[in-house]
Amino acid sequence: MARVRGAGDPAPSKWSYRLERLWLTPLFRALIRTGIPSFGFVFLFTWYVNDETRIEAIAQGWTDAVNAVQDRPEFMVGLLRIEGASEQLQADIGEALPIELPLSQWKIDTAQVRAALEQLDPVRQAEVRVRAGGVLLLRVTERTPAVAWITEQGVDVLDATGTRVATLEDVSSAGALPLIAGEGAGDHVPEALALIEAARPVQDRFVGLVRVGGRRWDVKMTGGQRILLPEAAPAEALDRALAMHAAKDVLGRDVAALDLRLRHRPTLRLSAAARTELVRLQELERLSYDTEGDQE
Repeated sequence: MARVRGAGDPAPSKWSYRLERLWLTPLFRALIRTGIPSFGFVFLFTWYVNDETRIEAIAQGWTDAVNAVQDRPEFMVGLLRIEGASEQLQADIGEALPIELPLSQWKIDTAQVRAALEQLDPVRQAEVRVRAGGVLLLRVTERTPAVAWITEQGVDVLDATGTRVATLEDVSSAGALPLIAGEGAGDHVPEALALIEAARPVQDRFVGLVRVGGRRWDVKMTGGQRILLPEAAPAEALDRALAMHAAKDVLGRDVAALDLRLRHRPTLRLSAAARTELVRLQELERLSYDTEGDQE
């Protein structure tokens, strides 16, 4: 005969027993306590933000909160200080600066500012710092002009590495800078400076250097004189030319060019006036020889 449960029977029902056994399962407890709430939160959050208006509002709220902190007075930079630059360069920096003050120090990209400064021709190196008191400090190192390169487009001032420092309107603005000319001369500034240094004994007659054929140098002197240097070891050849001048006063004579392109056979090229005089003397000598022959 089937057992009938009474009202006071302490034994659990079948479903109650199954639920209790299920609750004792760790995976089921984790699902109830963590899984379902997490899933519900994700579902509700996805539903809430799946709207462009809400997304824009959230982004704008975050941006406003960040700006409210960054734009506080204690973080504002309102003063610009430039060290190591000439007046003209300071004016150029003011125009090239990629930011406008006042500006929060959190919004100043010092790497970008430094890159913008170092793109200026006269600037060799730049340092950018934000100092206490809202001061943006720009410390620059200017390039030192070394030579003036005369080209078809104008006159470029170069430093010792051949980097352009400035462009001049005419050669008269170059002042005491040594002059170089010729195609590709700006790519060989260190070699040109070595030749200029070697030419110091005749600096009162030195005019400049001319790059010929993109391969070698000519030294241009006053009076139109030239010293033609070889492609290899030009400084040594120039030293030989100056030694010849010291011994024989070669450059003080009526010589248009001293050709040293052949190491073992230096050649003197007379000026037009000297050649005319030489021809005249040779003609006189010939006439004198003919006269003596007729008398005999």
